[in-house]
Amino acid sequence: KGLADCLSKTVKASGVTGLYNGLGVSIAGIVPYRGVYFGLFDTLSGYNPYQKNENPLLRASSKFACAQASAITAGYVSYPFDTVRRRLQMQSEKPKAEWTYKGTTDCFGK
Repeated sequence: KGLADCLSKTVKASGVTGLYNGLGVSIAGIVPYRGVYFGLFDTLSGYNPYQKNENPLLRASSKFACAQASAITAGYVSYPFDTVRRRLQMQSEKPKAEWTYKGTTDCFGK
């Protein structure tokens, strides 16, 4: 079986809207992720003493370290949104009567 089978089972169980379950929280979760990522990267880059170093390896390594620290921190900030998104998507395969969560705010609360 494949993707078409999975999509048809989801539509049969939850309707077409079941395909988009978790989309709202996914969109809401990208805002803090990107905000923290870009804000922290810009801040760390400003404090980076090797940003204008003559050694290209040292300069690239320091920028890479700033990017990694920013990505890891942003991942921690957006983790609750990702968890809610996954839970909402996992329940989409069940009929609506068997759903554990009524929506995004209900899932956050539980």
